[in-house]
Amino acid sequence: MTPRWPLHPPPGPLEALSSWIARLAELYQLPVTELLTGNLGLVGLTVPDDLDHDPPTAMLTALADRTGVDLARIRATTLAGWRPWLLDTLDAPDRQASFDNYVRAHSVLLAPRAGIGNGLSRYRPWRGPWLPRHRHHLTCPVCAGQPGRARALFDRLPLMVSCAEHGCRLEDAASVNIEMLLHGGLPDPVPVAEPLVALDRNTNQALLTGRVSLPSREVHAGVWFRLLRTLLHEVSLSPDTVGRRDGSTLELIWETAGHPVRAGLKIWQPYEYLSWPVQEMMLHAAAVAVQLAADGRIAARGVLGAAIQPAAPYGAHDGDPPSPYRSVWLGLNAAVQEALDHARAELASARQLLGLLTMGSRRREVWEREVIFLQDNGVPTDFLPGAAELDRLFPCGQPVTAAGRR
Repeated sequence: MTPRWPLHPPPGPLEALSSWIARLAELYQLPVTELLTGNLGLVGLTVPDDLDHDPPTAMLTALADRTGVDLARIRATTLAGWRPWLLDTLDAPDRQASFDNYVRAHSVLLAPRAGIGNGLSRYRPWRGPWLPRHRHHLTCPVCAGQPGRARALFDRLPLMVSCAEHGCRLEDAASVNIEMLLHGGLPDPVPVAEPLVALDRNTNQALLTGRVSLPSREVHAGVWFRLLRTLLHEVSLSPDTVGRRDGSTLELIWETAGHPVRAGLKIWQPYEYLSWPVQEMMLHAAAVAVQLAADGRIAARGVLGAAIQPAAPYGAHDGDPPSPYRSVWLGLNAAVQEALDHARAELASARQLLGLLTMGSRRREVWEREVIFLQDNGVPTDFLPGAAELDRLFPCGQPVTAAGRR
């Protein structure tokens, strides 16, 4: 049996694989390449340049075997391990179909099917949702100053503007490192205000717990990521292309955010093509849209719009009022029982009750049926007409006459 190494620490929450491997390599004073090949029994394996993208399965399996860390937890330190929650695929064969399925299958702010005309360029690669075209590596200036601090996997994706732990603005990692080398210190943290912090808090909750609590209900992380990416797409559209009502909503969002409409875009581009400053303004506009919808200042008309709006109040049915005929029926039932009691005790009462039951009928079978009914309810047979008396009332099968009834 292959012995397990006492490798510590295990990967932290949302830590990138490259960060964890670097910490282990430093702990054991080994080069990363040697740690991932010879020491894992993977001699001859080519270590990929980007460990955080989609490393070989054999490498992850060996790491799980030697460290005792669950394989699923190790997979979650790579982007490939976040399929299909965050990413549909890392290499979409049909880029336009993948974009339409992830970004435009549903709507949030806009009426369904509004603003669907934009298509991806054939000449510029779109790697997939959330995968930026430009280099993107951010870090929290407070976290960067903590020795041995793990590096988050999602600092390389344009998902959040602020650090979920410290609430300050994420800065370019290279700039932070240069500041530390040249000046021996870190840049001052810049606080991020609401509602952007609230949006980042939702995203961080989705990453950590797999669920997000929205104004009307709790949704799965996969729904949140697609809702947010759709929202970013909608705020990037020109108000002139989505109709008067939806256009007014977009203009109000950008006015409230304090940025130029569409963050100054003249020609539409997918979110992943944009530079980080523009992406940051888009995220701010998305945060404002969620806040305005929660406050009831705008109507989210899309299929997913109900999730970011307060749940509509509803009341339970009080039930039908008591029937006014219940007391009548109870009284009638009591009267019938009283009449039967008299019929069981008195011949005259028995004959009167039989006459009441057969009133309006001149057919012998009806009389015979009511006689049987009274007998079944305890009326003595002597009080009721027998066969001979019925023969006199109905001679030769003729209906009873009024005189006969009397």
